[in-house]
Amino acid sequence: MTTVVDTFELLARYRENDDRDARGRAIEQNLPLVRALARRFSRSPDQTDELVQAGSIGLIKAVDGFRAERGGDLGAYAVPTIVGELRRHQSRRGWQAAPGGRAPVVTTLDEGTVEAPAGESELRRSETRAALRDAFRVLTRREREVVALRFYRDFTQQRIADDLGLSQAQVSRILAAALAKLRRVLEEP
Repeated sequence: MTTVVDTFELLARYRENDDRDARGRAIEQNLPLVRALARRFSRSPDQTDELVQAGSIGLIKAVDGFRAERGGDLGAYAVPTIVGELRRHQSRRGWQAAPGGRAPVVTTLDEGTVEAPAGESELRRSETRAALRDAFRVLTRREREVVALRFYRDFTQQRIADDLGLSQAQVSRILAAALAKLRRVLEEP
């Protein structure tokens, strides 16, 4: 099973030694995140493949721009960049992913999406990443692990259960509790 530590090690090798193989593996490990975001923007399976390609460009940009000293989570850093590429692709193609001409932007793990204006600034995205990083601190190690596997690796609840030696019902409860905690923290003024 791939872990966040593996991704950090790969990114460190890429930064320190210009290891292109490590870069490629880090990108490959995070493709499930791109696929999950592409599905949220897609209206049909045909669009999903195109969106995955567009989102992959955002992932590559995020891997190249990621600096561990600015934040500890490549996924949280990559989401706004991937979403930006998905939006650009949709605007070039004339697609609308949501009513009112706005595309969904993943900013929380509550149901996966929260809508934000299409012109969201880089400052706002940075604030969102910081809020998510702080919110994750309220989760237990197990909750963080389950949330990461579900939303960053795009694992099913059953696969998470199998990998962690839990039942699917336990994974469901852990996930529900984690999302409720995140909602409470993120909704605080």
